[in-house]
Amino acid sequence: MDTYEMSGWSNAIVDLDNDGWKDLVVARSNVQDNIAKFAPRQYEEPVSVFRNLGSRRFQNVTRTAGPALQKPSAHRGLAVGDLDNDGRMDFVVTALNGPVKVFHNTTRNANHWILLKLTGTKSNRMAIGAKIRVTTADGLVQYNHVTTSTGYACSSDSRVHFGLGASDTVKEIEIIWPSSVRQVLRDVPADRVVSVTEPAR
Repeated sequence: MDTYEMSGWSNAIVDLDNDGWKDLVVARSNVQDNIAKFAPRQYEEPVSVFRNLGSRRFQNVTRTAGPALQKPSAHRGLAVGDLDNDGRMDFVVTALNGPVKVFHNTTRNANHWILLKLTGTKSNRMAIGAKIRVTTADGLVQYNHVTTSTGYACSSDSRVHFGLGASDTVKEIEIIWPSSVRQVLRDVPADRVVSVTEPAR
């Protein structure tokens, strides 16, 4: 794939199919609105989705992910979150001189997930900066952190999502809070939003 053919303003690394491998979404548009005058490229570009196949390989699935993704626009911001709390991560994209686009994830499979909502006490209330390690019963280990920053001029859901694949239980969740407090949760059932409050110490 020629990467020069694509531009990008915002991107998000998020597990769209809950298989335990984080996928890539890119809100695309060239930075020069007159690019077509001097190069075989277009100013407006579609939103792209790349599925993580594991082993450091990604597959461009934009054409099979739905017709709305393929409509070119001057895309800018990209925010992600589970808008309906069904465990499938959705995303919202903005475009210059155009409407906001809401992409509702309707992926169908038997994979499991967990969504963590952290509340700080000693740390900042939104727990921004908290580091999380999740280990499933089948040995899959994933890392993430609490942030709302994912794209240009936008803010995403501060809850942290993990796709768990076939595992219906999280063996261990380790949280390192911004205050340096370490918290461990064990044997947490999957397919739910779990609220976690920072312990006193």
